[in-house]
Amino acid sequence: MDPLESHLNSQLNQSNQLFWYRVRWNAIRSYLPADAPFELVDVGAGAGFLGDFLRSDRPLGKYRFVEPIASLRNHLVQKHGETADASGRTDYREAGYVTLLDVLEHQEDDHQFLKDLLSKMAPGTKLLLTVPAHAHLWSSWDESLGHFRRYDKSMLAACLEGLPLKVDELSYLFPEMVPLGLYRARRHPSGSGEDLTNQAELPNLPRSVNLALYRLGAASLALRKFWWTGSSLFLVATRTTA
Repeated sequence: MDPLESHLNSQLNQSNQLFWYRVRWNAIRSYLPADAPFELVDVGAGAGFLGDFLRSDRPLGKYRFVEPIASLRNHLVQKHGETADASGRTDYREAGYVTLLDVLEHQEDDHQFLKDLLSKMAPGTKLLLTVPAHAHLWSSWDESLGHFRRYDKSMLAACLEGLPLKVDELSYLFPEMVPLGLYRARRHPSGSGEDLTNQAELPNLPRSVNLALYRLGAASLALRKFWWTGSSLFLVATRTTA
């Protein structure tokens, strides 16, 4: 099992109630209709927590996933059914929403990856994307997971140049997590050769700590358009006709 697969499989043992997943879901949910049916394709679905949230909070939404790692894809088929597996689809034109959550940093040619993805999307489809932020938070953890980069706003904007997208939002998430990222970067610096893939990025926390961090994250999320930093970047963009 390669390092990325091992890391993603370790997430299957985590609860989707961990504050980080819930806060990220709140950002995504704010763009999804509450009272109308829609289809969402989760590209690089990983452990598939987004499907769990969708089923609970947006029951009119149809969850579809694309996951290239066989062990995870099999898990998602068992959980959501074979009809949810969109891996064999040549396009996602029936979907009103496509998510790409912490996937782009794994692509060596991120611009081409997005170009290929957008070719499968119909005009008007919304792309919701998250990536890890800031090169100064880079650590051996990023290297062991096969990340090619961490982004700032200008880097991500440059990646979008020439693509048929209209940016609706580009914001930093989790500013409260930056000190932890700095600590990890200093304790496990780039080039140290450490293999950190067996360490979950966020551990299972005591309920009281998890709740406190969720409340802090929810508060920072509400003010996200004002933050100049964060451990993640959140992009929402609409596929245009040209």
